[in-house]
Amino acid sequence: MVDFTEEETQALPAVMRALAPEMERIGWDQPLARLTQNDMHRLIVTTIEAFRAEMAEIASQSEIPF
Repeated sequence: MVDFTEEETQALPAVMRALAPEMERIGWDQPLARLTQNDMHRLIVTTIEAFRAEMAEIASQSEIPF
C-alpha cells in the first residue's frame, strides 16, 4: 500500500460522503462478493470521480510553488 499525500488524505472524507448514498442503496451489510457488476462499477466510478473532484478543489486553493 502506498502512503497518501497530505492532500490525498484531505480528500478522503469527500470520497466517503460520495459513497454513502451508494452504500445506502446497496445495503451496508452486503458482502462485496455479492455485489453485481453494475453495483461495483458504480462504487468505483463514484470513488474516482469524488476523489478527482476533491483533489482539483484542493489544488485550486493551493499556492503555486513557483
